[in-house]
Amino acid sequence: MKKQTIEQYLFEHAQTNPDKTAIISVNDSITNKELLDAALGYSVFLKRNGLTENGVVVTRAANAIEYAVLYLGVHFAHGVVCSLEKSSPDETVISVADQMNAQLVIANDLNADGHDWKVIARDVEADAKKDVFTGDIVFSDLSAPADILFTTGTTGASKGVELSHLALCATAENLIFGCGYEEDMLLIVPGPLNHANAIRKLFTSIINGNTVYILNGMTNVKAFFDILELPYAKIACCLPPAMIRFILTLSRDMLKNYKDKIIFIESASAPLPEPDRITLGKLLPKTRLIINYGSSEAASVTMYDCTAHPGLVNCIGRPMPNSEILIVDDQKNVIDSSKDHLGLIACKGDVNMICYVNAPELTKDVLVDGIVYTNDIGYIEDGFVYIIGRKGDVINVGGLKVAPTEVEEAALAFEGINECICIALPDKITGNIVKLLYVSDDDIDIKKLEVFLATKLEAFKIPKRYERVDEIRKTYNGKIDRKSYRV
Repeated sequence: MKKQTIEQYLFEHAQTNPDKTAIISVNDSITNKELLDAALGYSVFLKRNGLTENGVVVTRAANAIEYAVLYLGVHFAHGVVCSLEKSSPDETVISVADQMNAQLVIANDLNADGHDWKVIARDVEADAKKDVFTGDIVFSDLSAPADILFTTGTTGASKGVELSHLALCATAENLIFGCGYEEDMLLIVPGPLNHANAIRKLFTSIINGNTVYILNGMTNVKAFFDILELPYAKIACCLPPAMIRFILTLSRDMLKNYKDKIIFIESASAPLPEPDRITLGKLLPKTRLIINYGSSEAASVTMYDCTAHPGLVNCIGRPMPNSEILIVDDQKNVIDSSKDHLGLIACKGDVNMICYVNAPELTKDVLVDGIVYTNDIGYIEDGFVYIIGRKGDVINVGGLKVAPTEVEEAALAFEGINECICIALPDKITGNIVKLLYVSDDDIDIKKLEVFLATKLEAFKIPKRYERVDEIRKTYNGKIDRKSYRV
């Protein structure tokens, strides 16, 4: 693929395939040519309202076509997009706009008094038609900043992750290569578009030239299955683990009807439990199940094709073309890793962030000489990368390390357990013991559960305490909120 901006790809698709549908939402759709014209028109509107090169635009994301027009319009105007969750309160929008030194805030009924940025009322469809773009398009330089992903703060304070146009293009290349994107497929994206996982699927589809369906969450399973009924021979899905479990819990038998239509399911944001992988494999034997590992700071750095290489526990796949994976010690020195010699995962490549905006000290902790250092503990074996958990999540039981995800996967394979989380409880003798919180519709026989877990786990990993709960706390994007359970 050529290294060029998202907007250059859209421009080319609008010339060669103008009438092809680029994006579909619940009540609307837009072609390549219509999307290009609307985004260019909105870029003129933004410039007329004061947006200058590399100026930051803060807004709330929405799972709708108008947000795609806004997003691309900012890029065409050589600005930087910083999007927040759609229900973010005004106080959060104001705080982020100040923190990011924004030029414009696109929002309705927001008071800008006392701030250095300007508020524009949000009416993207109408505003995109107010101005007609004339002249030649000047595309952004690949090294210029394009997006700021404002992190949720589940692993620390919320931060603005600044990404270049090159990083976006490199991420798309990794996804297209690792998942096997096809131009004639329809990709379903239900996640919030301010979240890294979802917005990457939107711009990757624009780069690749396939059609993307923006679905507003997965609260309505019928809407998801209605999309599967659309006249596309090839459909792919971007589904975080929580959404996969939601579908399997409510409508697993319906999935079998689409075993010849769904070409791949890509899952990211959190580990996908092995029982769910096995269930999907049985329901959709022809569908490739792809596990995508990355972060806001370094996107889609490895991919694991569970269908081609089944049974690799804790595997997150092989490095992608624009990513090099290193395993390092606590001092950031590269080590030769193995299952018995673990280290921290680090990534080098074009997908990496520029910095944390206006946070040089935080940046220096994570980004050194072009390498992003994570707190994920793992190792490399036979070219595959494995992860056993985050540094702050791994439970130390008398000097032995327990990965919560391994315990959770084992417990989820026990009939009757719908969801669970493995947490640490302080203990005077071993430092910590393992406790399992679980959600179940029926009473669970704990003795039988312990016997079952003994067939899958080493003795020190088997929980010593169990508690049935109504729900497992999650972040708004579906991840288990482990931070909230730490003592």
